[in-house]
Amino acid sequence: MSRLIVIIKLVHALTFRSSLLTIFLILVGCNGLKSRYAMDDPVYAQKYADGASKRDIPGKLKQAIDARHVEGLEGSFVGGGAMYRPKTDQTMAGADLGIENYRYSWLSERVSLGGYTSEDQTYLAVDGGFRVQTPTRLAPFAGIGALVGASRTVELADSDNVDNDDDKLTDEPGEKTSNIDHAFANAYSETGVHLWLNGNWRVTAFGRYMITSLGREHDDWMLGGQLSFFPRRRHELSNRVRSFQAIGDPLETQSSANNSSQENKPVSEKPSTIVE
Repeated sequence: MSRLIVIIKLVHALTFRSSLLTIFLILVGCNGLKSRYAMDDPVYAQKYADGASKRDIPGKLKQAIDARHVEGLEGSFVGGGAMYRPKTDQTMAGADLGIENYRYSWLSERVSLGGYTSEDQTYLAVDGGFRVQTPTRLAPFAGIGALVGASRTVELADSDNVDNDDDKLTDEPGEKTSNIDHAFANAYSETGVHLWLNGNWRVTAFGRYMITSLGREHDDWMLGGQLSFFPRRRHELSNRVRSFQAIGDPLETQSSANNSSQENKPVSEKPSTIVE
């Protein structure tokens, strides 16, 4: 347990230091780190097409941390991690594959299918949850979720008078049996951080505490990570562009309205002069 706490503190410390390093590199103008990090995303590229000048530090910081372009994005991810069960001193490792949607720039929802295994237990589960985060490139988040699945346990069976491994031998030394023994549901809270590598790729680190329906002796701590890809679909891009164009520049819109009203205004006829 103490080792897990040390690891969590180390992850938090590294995250904080990396964010400070990112800001420092932007301020000093490091050539290897561009402040307009997401120009591969058309919505972000349209917003920051001109870019801030080298002396415009607030402008550079804004375009370096702004991740509001993620609203509406849908993508997939592959993840994995390790779980530790304090009551039984058991460790499990595994992976999951899922999809994620940004309902808003600060709220995402996801669902995945994953499996974890240890020396004597394996489980398969469907996982789903929500995360609230800052709409920034380096985005700390907090979330909740739940998973439902079933577990398979491997047990020593060298004295049950059954040929468990179908080798035509009964109760040989080290013989084991495997059975699906539990259906379970877990609920968890989590904290973590996202980092957008560019406009479409994102890496994530997180920690969770999982409470299970099987009892407190089966509760787990978990540390994990994800690699996610969010492609910009063509129909979604056209909708975002139309929305952007619909807002437009208020002054330009007003000018166009005035010009239109002048063009449509009827021309008054001058009274004809009668010359005698």
